[in-house]
Amino acid sequence: MAAFALSSFVVHSGEEIRSLSSEATLSSNLGGTQEARLDFDFGTVRGWLREDGHWQIEGDVSHQAGFCATYHLGMQFGTGNPGCANVKWITRPVFVTKRLQCNGAGALHSGGDYSFLAKKNFNDINCAQKVIKCKGRCN
Repeated sequence: MAAFALSSFVVHSGEEIRSLSSEATLSSNLGGTQEARLDFDFGTVRGWLREDGHWQIEGDVSHQAGFCATYHLGMQFGTGNPGCANVKWITRPVFVTKRLQCNGAGALHSGGDYSFLAKKNFNDINCAQKVIKCKGRCN
C-alpha cells in the first residue's frame, strides 16, 4: 500500500509547486539481465527507478482553472521514515515534461532521465516525490 504526503506552495507570483511523496515498492528478480527496480504510486501518476539510475514518471496532470497554464512534471528521490516522513532528499527535483494546458483540460505527461546519485544510493532510497510546477493561471 502506498503512503502519501502532500504539499503545495507558491514560489512567487504566477508559479506554483505541488508535491506528493510515495514509498517505494521493490520489484526484484524480474528475470534475465533486467535491473532491480523501485516503483512509486502517486495515484494518477506512477514512477520507477532502476538500479542503473534510469527513471521514468508518467501520468495525468489535472488543470482545473479556466485560461491556460504551463505544467512541468518531475521527480526526486530520498530516504525517510515509513510513510515518507522526515525524508532526506538525495536528489533535487528534475522536471522532464512541459505541457500547456487550458480550460480545465488534463494532460498525459511522460518522461524520464538518469541520476548518478540515485544509482549510487539505490539501496538506501525508499521514497520519491512527484513534483508539479505550474506557471500561469494554475488550479
